[in-house]
Amino acid sequence: MCRKRPFFGGRRGVGSVFHGGDGRNALADGRRELEVVYNVDRILDAHTHLTGGESAGQILACLDAVGVEKAFVFAPMLNVQAHEITSDSMQDIRTHNDYCADICSNAPERLLGFCTLNPMPALAGGDLDRAVDLNIEEAERCYEELGLRGAGELVATGWYADDPALERLWKKLAELGMYTVFHTGVFYDGRQSTYCRPASFEGVRAAPGFKGHLAHVGYPWYDECIAMMKVTTGVFGQDPSAWDLKVDVSFGPAADYQLEVWQRSIDTLPPAMILYGTDTFWPIEPEEYREQYLQPQLGLFETATTLGHIVGEGSPAREEYRNMIFFRNAYEHWQNAIKEPQRPRPSPGPSRPRTPIGATHIDL
Repeated sequence: MCRKRPFFGGRRGVGSVFHGGDGRNALADGRRELEVVYNVDRILDAHTHLTGGESAGQILACLDAVGVEKAFVFAPMLNVQAHEITSDSMQDIRTHNDYCADICSNAPERLLGFCTLNPMPALAGGDLDRAVDLNIEEAERCYEELGLRGAGELVATGWYADDPALERLWKKLAELGMYTVFHTGVFYDGRQSTYCRPASFEGVRAAPGFKGHLAHVGYPWYDECIAMMKVTTGVFGQDPSAWDLKVDVSFGPAADYQLEVWQRSIDTLPPAMILYGTDTFWPIEPEEYREQYLQPQLGLFETATTLGHIVGEGSPAREEYRNMIFFRNAYEHWQNAIKEPQRPRPSPGPSRPRTPIGATHIDL
């Protein structure tokens, strides 16, 4: 039996439930406060975004309150109010990466930092090869100087991941040991979606040792994404430590499709390939994180596994699947990717990106 964790860190009034009792720990109206638990050992959120409007303290307070141990934390790269990518100049990219390292330096064991990169030709006057060079230089700076060990969430912005010109960047990230996350599926700016079809990310297989994951199961092309990921075991074998990519089930799909995406993923893919993620944009209140992300994702997991007749309710296998998807799959893949622990560097001075606070996730 796994150790059950307090649902929201035992914080009174946040994760508590009540029922009539014997008077012990009673509230003024006679109800008794109980600690809420869920049967999952640990949680890692594999998809969260910085905006420039948060502090490390706010992030950690939310994670503590909802019982989440670790999070992948992506450097700012979106203005979610204006529907614009903000990682469209090297100056902005560097500023955003400095900011991410500074935030994550406050809790390097819990906030796993990811730099933003964007080899868009416009960075170098339309020269894709030069844009790749600039991003390789930035990846090396983020690794050596900023102490980051991840890159993401990368959005294909006028480039295709399977373009041979990008091979050098993928090989450099693999050589450094930087876990890389790609956006897949429709992109909310209404201009980049064609570059984000899941199959194009097979291009990273030109880089031996590359590790990372695809976000959102490629919605609305989730069948394409699942088919691509299913091939992984044929290419790399059954051992998850040898796989290049996994996939997160963060909320990209519209509400009517969320269960279907979960269902098809869990019915078709190896359970070790699926990652819990939220697509949260910090800062967010614990109650909102719980109600908008964690509770729905737990519910979708339970419903999809029941409908799939794969692991029965109350079985040890159901518990094992839950622990894998909500923590182990992401953390073990991270550990297999990086060659040494992250050492994020505090910023020597004030550093704020030009990305304003926005929505908590992108509704498509």
